[in-house]
Amino acid sequence: MAPTGDIAIDPVAVVIALATTLLGPQVAAYVGPYIVIAGAGLTGAAFALGRRDPRAKLGPFLFLSVMVGLSMLLTVAATELAVKLWPTLESRWMLAPVALIIGYVGDDWPAVLTWAIRRLARLIEKRTEGGQ
Repeated sequence: MAPTGDIAIDPVAVVIALATTLLGPQVAAYVGPYIVIAGAGLTGAAFALGRRDPRAKLGPFLFLSVMVGLSMLLTVAATELAVKLWPTLESRWMLAPVALIIGYVGDDWPAVLTWAIRRLARLIEKRTEGGQ
């Protein structure tokens, strides 16, 4: 018999449904999104691992662990910020792509942060010059 009503097919809903059988609905509601984040972060980090110098200080396992941890720490905040900037987005659908991007950036985070700070400084400079 097919279920009635709308069926949520986003990755978070699917993982929560699967985790509910093992953990129960209360725990699965919290653990499910982080399973999706960890999986997407690991996938992105695997791509980043392919770009790394094999002689890098962090070995492959430690690098993947750090990138998954970083994804788990930053994804929810980045997703909530994106939803505030673009209200048409849904945060549950954004968790996996944001975590994937965070993991994919990998060792290039210093360059990305430098670029972002320069852009922000230029924006502030333009706004303060325009206000005078």
